[in-house]
Amino acid sequence: MTNLDSLSRQGKSLATVIAASGSFLIGMLLPMEIWTNQQTNTKATTVKTATNTDTVKIATNTKQINQSANNKETPLEVIKISSVVAKKINNTKQQLRELELKTFNFSVPKRFQSQTIKNVTLNSKQKVISLTFDDGPWNKTTEQILEILKKHNIRATFFVVGQHLNVRQEIGKKIVEEGHVIANHTWNHPSRSSKMSSDRIKSEIGRTADLIYKITGRTTNLFRPPGGVLVNGLADYAKERKHTVVLWSADSVDWYYRSAQKITKKVLNKASNGGIVLLHDGGGPRGHVVEALPNIIAGLKKQGYEFVTIPELLTIKDRELHQEELAKKREIKKQETKAEANKE
Repeated sequence: MTNLDSLSRQGKSLATVIAASGSFLIGMLLPMEIWTNQQTNTKATTVKTATNTDTVKIATNTKQINQSANNKETPLEVIKISSVVAKKINNTKQQLRELELKTFNFSVPKRFQSQTIKNVTLNSKQKVISLTFDDGPWNKTTEQILEILKKHNIRATFFVVGQHLNVRQEIGKKIVEEGHVIANHTWNHPSRSSKMSSDRIKSEIGRTADLIYKITGRTTNLFRPPGGVLVNGLADYAKERKHTVVLWSADSVDWYYRSAQKITKKVLNKASNGGIVLLHDGGGPRGHVVEALPNIIAGLKKQGYEFVTIPELLTIKDRELHQEELAKKREIKKQETKAEANKE
């Protein structure tokens, strides 16, 4: 028995915690600084009133303040925040933002849980596409791909094989540390179509999920069945646990074609808005993928694409669908109001 179910529940309240933490910290720091300034001013005033000479000055200042308050056109004095507190606030906001990115790049909108996706049709004029890599982590190849992605400031989604991750744990950590999404691709990569036993299925998905969490501190509800096979029980088990089963719309066929030029052409010809590109960083010699990747990126950029992770892609679509739902509700409400008016 694995910890898969309990791990899937741990990230649910993180959005509330992060948002509340940001509001709390900034909300506390600002009033504290204002209060400190006010207390300092009060103490200074008290010292001045201790002498007869300063009493006259205070009276004069009080009169001036009262006159300013009565003049509605005079703006209130803005209390300046010290540079130290301002720096602390900025640092806190930055830390919260980094935590948000590390946490929410793994979350999937509710409507896509327990669903199989192959590509996402977007209505937006903004063209986006997801690069995904299977079968790693792999010695040398994965790290070379990470360097290329870093150079181009691109985040991708890595579907890792548990047994490969187990022997290359540092590379797995690096995937997450550099802002990419790490997802489940089973433990042993069983691509056969025949039905597997329930224990085998639980082990393939559960062991990998447990290891991902142990190494990276992340849970993932993204699953890609080896070979895209949907009938051997793995995909069904994943869906039962509200995982999103992720396939692809642009297959580089890099496991077959060993030419960087051919797999580049394959990807560029199959690219589409909301598309999911299948590449491999592991499972065998992938030097041709490393060679092709810069050309693939350049070609997709030339076509006007921006690069997103799978959760980001699903979030974009979720927002589109939400806006469509709101528009339909407004239209229904409009028709109902019109019908009521006609009755009167």
